[in-house]
Amino acid sequence: MCNLLPPPRLASAAVVFFGHYGDVSHFAAEQGTYRQSLYREAHAVARDLDPSVHQQQISHFHQCLADLQAQIDELQRQLSCSVIVDRDKQAEFAATAQAQGVSLSAARTLLAVLLRTATPSIAKLGRLSRAAGRQASALLAVLDEYSGSRARQIAADEIFTGHKPILMTLEQDSMCWMGGRLAESRDGVTWAEELRRLPAAEQVTSDGALGICNGLDQVNQERQRTGLATIAGQRDHFHVLKRARRALRQTRHRAERALRAAERVQHDNDKVRRHCARRSSMQGRLLNQLWDKAGLAFDEWSAAEKAFARLRSGLRLFTPDGELNTRTRVEQEVGQALAGQTGADWSRTRQLLGAKAFTFLDRVHDQLAALPVPKELREAALQVEWLRRRPEAMRDESSRAGILRGVLLAAELVLAFAGEAGQQASKLVGEVLAATWRSSSLLEGLNGVLRMQQVRQKRLTQGLIDLKRVYWNTHEFRAGKRKNTTPYGRLGLVLPPGGWWDLLKGSPEQLRRQLSQLNTAA
Repeated sequence: MCNLLPPPRLASAAVVFFGHYGDVSHFAAEQGTYRQSLYREAHAVARDLDPSVHQQQISHFHQCLADLQAQIDELQRQLSCSVIVDRDKQAEFAATAQAQGVSLSAARTLLAVLLRTATPSIAKLGRLSRAAGRQASALLAVLDEYSGSRARQIAADEIFTGHKPILMTLEQDSMCWMGGRLAESRDGVTWAEELRRLPAAEQVTSDGALGICNGLDQVNQERQRTGLATIAGQRDHFHVLKRARRALRQTRHRAERALRAAERVQHDNDKVRRHCARRSSMQGRLLNQLWDKAGLAFDEWSAAEKAFARLRSGLRLFTPDGELNTRTRVEQEVGQALAGQTGADWSRTRQLLGAKAFTFLDRVHDQLAALPVPKELREAALQVEWLRRRPEAMRDESSRAGILRGVLLAAELVLAFAGEAGQQASKLVGEVLAATWRSSSLLEGLNGVLRMQQVRQKRLTQGLIDLKRVYWNTHEFRAGKRKNTTPYGRLGLVLPPGGWWDLLKGSPEQLRRQLSQLNTAA
């Protein structure tokens, strides 16, 4: 807004623009000034009162206001996306990086993208992650109490960091990392202490390590004295098939070497013949021997492939004809598959296929027989489950595929006509088969993740392992049948709201109170 005009200037403008002839001279004489001064004052008043000039100023002020408002809006938008990287956020960043296997130097490099010169040192990030590891160890003492009473199907194994073993246990269906203890020994006493933390365990699948077997025997003896059910020991099929694959691979390499040797000599002989040189009878016999050796090697390879395929098929829960496998049939099938196979790896495969390799079959037969389900409904549900596991067998236009589709339709009709009893039979049979485990490959996958992280982090401390355990058990799976679920969640353990870092901020006593309120007894 412009300043108020002084009264003398207004009077000058009134006389100049609205006065009569001679008023300007008369008014100038009264004011003691010149007429030219009155004219200048009048024109100045006219300029001050010109609306076009003020309109330009108002437009300029409006534009300035709009620019300032746009700046405010942009700053507000940036503020809504901003993150305050204070000490707590730096600690979360360092702990998450360590839990995922990222080295501290790499974590600092990534954090420097945000903080530039204010990035904390590697030593400070290490102190923050170690503090998080100590907190994770304290909280796992509480979490293991609630998760251990829910874990039934356990896979156990040992891996090493330096000369110290890490006793690894995993609940197979949920992939919940139950134990990762850095121990001084891996004998039976140490493993017995580890297995006692899993009071609800029904089966332990392992590679047959002596310490695990002895520890399981000790725990079972204690259970028998107290009248509790013993834990079944299952020999892992992962290592059985791995050893058989190794034997097959070596057989293939021998066949390939024999073929290359024969081809080299054949090439040299053909080259001599092209130059019209004579080949000695000794060279001819040598060439024939090499081709015979290559033929025998390929026959051995073909027999090994058939043996491996038969071994793999014989260890499955169902036979190729859709019947539920039995221990007697599997032992006979495996013995026939490995008959005639020689070598150290095939011998080791036979050793691994002891009596405990078929525990899963005994358990599934006992559990199915104990179901409150009529036999015909149980058989129909088994047929449905078998065919659902082999959808590729019903996709082509062969007569066998058509027969299988008919079998599936007939079994589903039997269950459908049984009504609620059929639905119950299908559910119970499915639960029994879903809880049947014969391999520890899931634990081997977790071991592989831990080994890769060990390569980057050089040394695994108990606090770091516990930090990884908390992160693993609270993270969501991104794919597969476990997608969008967490290991603790699949185990049935309800955690307080918030992420894993929020969980680490609480005390063990506070966590115990929250878990007791959120979870019923397993």
